[in-house]
Amino acid sequence: MLKNYVKIAFRNIRRHTAFSFINILGLAVGMTACLWMLMFVVSEISFDDFHTRKDRISRVTCEWGEEGNRTRFAASMPGIAPALNRELPEVEFAARIKSAFNPLVSSDRKQGLKEPDAYYSDPEILSILTWNLRHGNKETALSEPFSVVISEETAIKYFGRDDAVGETLIINDEPHQITGIMRDLPHNTHLNAKILISYTTVSALGEYPDTPWNVWGDDYTYVLVRENASRRLLGQKLTGLLEKNSPAWFAGRMVLSLQPLSDIHWDIRSRGDVGPKGNRLYVGLFLSASVLVLLIACFNFMNLSSSQYMERMKEVGIRKVVGAKRGQLVQQFLVESILISMIAAAAGIYLFILLYKSLYAVLNLQVILGLGNLAVMTGIVLVLVIAVGILAGSYPALFLSGLPSVDTIRSGIWRIKGKSQLRRGLVVLQYAIAIILVLGTIVIHQQIDFMKNSDLGFQKEGVVLVQLPYGNQELQQKYPLLRDQIESHPQVIGVSGVYTVPGIDSRFNMSIRRPGGEKDDHVSMQVLPGDFGYVKTMGLELKAGRDFSRDFSLDEKESILLNETAVNALHLENPVGSKIIVAGNREMTVIGVVKDFHVKSLHSKINPMLIIIEPKMYGTMAIRINPDAGRDILSFLEKTWREILPFAEFNSRLMEDAYDSFYRTEDNTGRLITIFTCLALFVSALGLFGLTAFMTSKRVKEIGVRKVLGASAGDIMFMLSRQFSLWVMLSNIIAWPIAFLLVRGWLDNFAYRIELNPWPFILSGGAAWLVAVLTVSIKTGKAALSDPVQSLRYE
Repeated sequence: MLKNYVKIAFRNIRRHTAFSFINILGLAVGMTACLWMLMFVVSEISFDDFHTRKDRISRVTCEWGEEGNRTRFAASMPGIAPALNRELPEVEFAARIKSAFNPLVSSDRKQGLKEPDAYYSDPEILSILTWNLRHGNKETALSEPFSVVISEETAIKYFGRDDAVGETLIINDEPHQITGIMRDLPHNTHLNAKILISYTTVSALGEYPDTPWNVWGDDYTYVLVRENASRRLLGQKLTGLLEKNSPAWFAGRMVLSLQPLSDIHWDIRSRGDVGPKGNRLYVGLFLSASVLVLLIACFNFMNLSSSQYMERMKEVGIRKVVGAKRGQLVQQFLVESILISMIAAAAGIYLFILLYKSLYAVLNLQVILGLGNLAVMTGIVLVLVIAVGILAGSYPALFLSGLPSVDTIRSGIWRIKGKSQLRRGLVVLQYAIAIILVLGTIVIHQQIDFMKNSDLGFQKEGVVLVQLPYGNQELQQKYPLLRDQIESHPQVIGVSGVYTVPGIDSRFNMSIRRPGGEKDDHVSMQVLPGDFGYVKTMGLELKAGRDFSRDFSLDEKESILLNETAVNALHLENPVGSKIIVAGNREMTVIGVVKDFHVKSLHSKINPMLIIIEPKMYGTMAIRINPDAGRDILSFLEKTWREILPFAEFNSRLMEDAYDSFYRTEDNTGRLITIFTCLALFVSALGLFGLTAFMTSKRVKEIGVRKVLGASAGDIMFMLSRQFSLWVMLSNIIAWPIAFLLVRGWLDNFAYRIELNPWPFILSGGAAWLVAVLTVSIKTGKAALSDPVQSLRYE
């Protein structure tokens, strides 16, 4: 029986080639789009799932400040992990890991390469995270100073083989012995470590002891909680350890908490975090867009199939007369639908494999089709084939199989009540979805344009950022010479050493209060360590007072600049000349107030900020150059750099690019929604074209009669197109309220956003109407221009 159903299905596909092609193409495009996004969504929601004990792994995060005015940090103090291992039985292992800040790494084969994925780590990290060693002993690999574990990829990169245990790797001019080779980590992990240096190396280098609790650290503290241990109780004991090991003033402002491993990828609030960040809103948006495009393709299938199957009513009647049961007829139609769905799925998979790398490259996304992902994709395809086949074939199968056999033999297609309501409803739904996507695309691009072109309070164009070797003693000695040499060039407007600039995340906050006030009456401020040229180099606007100047000897030690938000937070009526207490006991003088400027993206409100001169914290050199300067200026900068700092790599980028990276997610969203909108309009137009062709073919004689009686081609086109235009207008009425709620919810993610106006709604409706009219006109125009005599002879 199934074989017979399949034969009949193939015969019908061949008999109705055009309609079958439209159905298959529409479904293939819908399935390809769905696969594109579903694979991305699977990659996002499976972040860090490869850790075998992921449900018991947490990270210690810190919140600093008073209730209601706290800032959360991903990093914590270096003394926490040793105390957890020593004092809390609920903790099986705790480990610190901190960035090595892009060290220069060399071997006999490779010289002076900067490695961004290098970290100092306690040996316990190998027992907490599933970082399996292919060579070496995880218990001892990171126990001694100047020992290092590297990934297989890194071993091949530096030594040409993956069994490099015992070899020497030069890291920042210090020899380190390789004691382990770690298997390469999956791409969807927040901490993609490729080089692990023993944490005891930190103390051996004399940076700081490993026990202080009131020293702000760059350490990420990971905890493996014992089975059946209470996280709530562990959190309470963590607070007790903080109070026991740190001064009361510090413990009163610091809150420690345990963050589950599964939450880290989605944490966009914590400052100083590592790894790519996901956004559940965008994952939901991408998933919804892919499902919507697939639904449009299914509606097309249902629309064309129901129209096509109406012509088979006599076939259904004859089959019922000769003994076919309703269940058999339902099975036949469903087999035909699923068969078409399978052909479309095969075409969709081919398109996906052919194009997925290009699409993800455009979106700056990394999705690797490993064996696990391929298994997931296979499951998704099977579900889609069955779901789409049943959804698209259910209506004609149930409807036609339920008609009385005598009526179906006698009836014509146009005598069935309610014959066109389904088609109208599906067209309206298709275009309503397309209008929502068009409107979303317009609003997203408007918001991105608003964010990139708003008055940011600084001038991001024309600033070159060069990374400094952070904490290097020789740099601190030679920095003034480097700055003065670069500043002497006629095309250089300003030079400043900085800890952070717009586009580079800052983790540096301080507690600020007015003299004479209570110690608890303070404001947590973001601190921007800079140099004498910071204001000029950043293009900031002074609202009051003056900039730092070398003419004032006390500026470097006792003067600060505030932004307008900081002035308001401290309630300073006459800020210039005011004294404030910084970091608990350091009295400084406000010498100027700068206009508020955005260090972070427009997702966040501007924080109270202070600018201070602190050469030890310079991690970047910002250089503002003349807009008319040629490429020779970059050659000058690199040459000067190599003459003065030959031990450090010259690594430059534009501040404009660094700041715009804040909006990479929005850029990707804009590109993605644009792609899906075009696909939705294409699939909608494809279905409308097929439906128009079908409906026009049923009115050929009517068209001939009207033309013989004097109707013009324009009259015929208007007659045939009018109902479709009305359907699209109804789609707008349905789509606009839904679209308004969706885009309003998306805009609420931004502290600074556009104001919605009618134009996006008018443009989205107009775009959908134009596509519909052009699509219908292609077919109706041909019918309107046909020979009336031939039309009257048409059978």
